[in-house]
Amino acid sequence: MKKILLEILGGGREVGRLSVFAKLDDQSKGILLDCGINFDEKGDPQLPLYVSPKNVEAAVLTHAHLDHTGALPLYFVTLSFPVLTTRMTKAILRPLMEDFLHISGYYLPFEYEEVIKMLRNIKTINYGESIETNKFTLEFTDAGHIPGSMSIILHTDSKSILFTGDINLIETELTTPAKYLNSNKVDYLVIETTYAATEHPLREFEEKRFVEAVKEVIENNGIVLVPAFSVSRSQEILLVLTKHSVDAPIYYDGMVREINRIFLTHKKFIKNPSMLKRALRNSYEIRGWQDRRAVLRERPAVIVASSGMLRGGPSTYYLKRLYDDPRNAIFLVSFQAPNTPGRMILEQGIFKQGGTKVKARVEWFDFSSHAGKSQLIKVIDNLKSSLEKIVLVHGEPEVQKLFAKEVYERFGIETVIADNGMKVEL
Repeated sequence: MKKILLEILGGGREVGRLSVFAKLDDQSKGILLDCGINFDEKGDPQLPLYVSPKNVEAAVLTHAHLDHTGALPLYFVTLSFPVLTTRMTKAILRPLMEDFLHISGYYLPFEYEEVIKMLRNIKTINYGESIETNKFTLEFTDAGHIPGSMSIILHTDSKSILFTGDINLIETELTTPAKYLNSNKVDYLVIETTYAATEHPLREFEEKRFVEAVKEVIENNGIVLVPAFSVSRSQEILLVLTKHSVDAPIYYDGMVREINRIFLTHKKFIKNPSMLKRALRNSYEIRGWQDRRAVLRERPAVIVASSGMLRGGPSTYYLKRLYDDPRNAIFLVSFQAPNTPGRMILEQGIFKQGGTKVKARVEWFDFSSHAGKSQLIKVIDNLKSSLEKIVLVHGEPEVQKLFAKEVYERFGIETVIADNGMKVEL
């Protein structure tokens, strides 16, 4: 019987930079599953390992975030191949890639021409659709992570692999949960482990805690800065603020403006498009420097701005002007990677530039769109009857070590912690 080989190109013992090449052991050609980037301590992009473009029959992008997509244009320097993803992901990719090139282009081995070439080779697919390749049948299902995200089941004549990408099993204001918990027989599982040691609080509880904190700052005539990822997190925060009738002007700034328009033109990927439209009607778009200066003269106010880790974008402009006033607040709602300004403010209470003490109120709220530990266990429990092997990707090494031990003790299923450069035989 032909075996399946998974070559781990990225996402091994690390969060992000996910990229896996899947092929049959007697074939040279295969399917590239995601192709993301990470950033080093200096903020420079780190690319995954690489396979020859001539061996890539097709690529699949699970969603638009750069830690799953940012390195794919490199493959289009010399050759072309089909890229399979949802219509929403394709639409989001253009502004994300343009911004990535603008910020990090000096360090990248590709240019805008390759980005355009990649976008032109995208073949959009729908949830529930199946695509035949030379050796695999690919099946696509909603991953619940962000609008347009998907998981992939790769079928051969006798075996099947579920590649989760990033997944979420709870309902949010923006998305519905992942849809494949009751999948038919799956033999192998490649699963993300970003929060495999974490239990997220109930979303309803965290929303309430966030809104109460915002209202406290507003009552003190302060300005709340909410640095948030442009894709999905910013829109969810605007929805939460509208849902709970926060009584202060709400503004949004940065790439979120363009992503909002994309979301409204791809309504089938949004849980409640009319509610999103209402949230945007109830808030104000900041369109330039004059607006930015005017907003800072208005109290109280809430400003939702990219980037979520305060690594750039308009959120850094607002931070420099708000951090020194104890009436104000910096409410972080996105993951804060090590060595980022957001992480430094959260853990040390200092503003990276000059190590200045932050006097504004600083808090972090868990609005994660990744599955927590019990949800990851639930995925495995639902698929356990046919699972032969589990491969852990997209997670911190110590977290994965503990999770792998628990999974094996609970289910008796061989569990492999992927490492970059590793070849896993299935």
